[in-house]
Amino acid sequence: MRILLGFFLFFFSAVSLSIGDNHINKGLISSTASATDKQAVFPAELKALPVNAVEIYNLAKVNKWHEIRNNFDKLKKSEQSLKLKKNEENDFLIQRLRKKIEELEQAISAKNRRETMRSANKITLIAVAMIGQFKLRVPTDVMVLNYCGREMEILSEDKDIDKLFSLVMRMHLIWQNLIPQLVNKNASKEIKNFSEIMKHLEVAKTPTEFNRLAKQVLDEVDNLEKVFTK
Repeated sequence: MRILLGFFLFFFSAVSLSIGDNHINKGLISSTASATDKQAVFPAELKALPVNAVEIYNLAKVNKWHEIRNNFDKLKKSEQSLKLKKNEENDFLIQRLRKKIEELEQAISAKNRRETMRSANKITLIAVAMIGQFKLRVPTDVMVLNYCGREMEILSEDKDIDKLFSLVMRMHLIWQNLIPQLVNKNASKEIKNFSEIMKHLEVAKTPTEFNRLAKQVLDEVDNLEKVFTK
């Protein structure tokens, strides 16, 4: 857990986190876990956390503010329940989550589309760091790539080319770490498809190009997830 947390602390800093969509769903959790696996006690609240955050992201993206409140209430309830179950008031991730949920609530109240999307997406990455201690069918690298696709959409709207270049470099590291796991699943087609997207990202220059490729990343992550859940 210390290694995983260290990675995400690095990633939070690197992408300036100072951290219905089907990209994160119930298929992430194996139904065949033994009683000795940490997976067997996977909190339902933790499972719901990224699901509701992604839904808020998607609703804000299309300005459906009247539908967001229900998901936000569920998100806040999950955080409060996790805090009680973990009984770790000083836990870094719980503190981080609480702060980001407060920021998200402010953005929603102001109907600030971009900041709502940004805060919701940051919450998904905190959730991945929390989820990482459990045994998953879908590697956390897939979930982080999912986060990156949404982050790319935001940064392309911001027209922040420097951060987009930095994000792509980190995506390369994540992708290279994921490839051996896909090889073990004989997922040659999926490896080829996502590698092609990464090649296009290497030469992308404009916000428009990055925005188009972000959508491809999110679509292809669906296929990567299916490799591990089928």
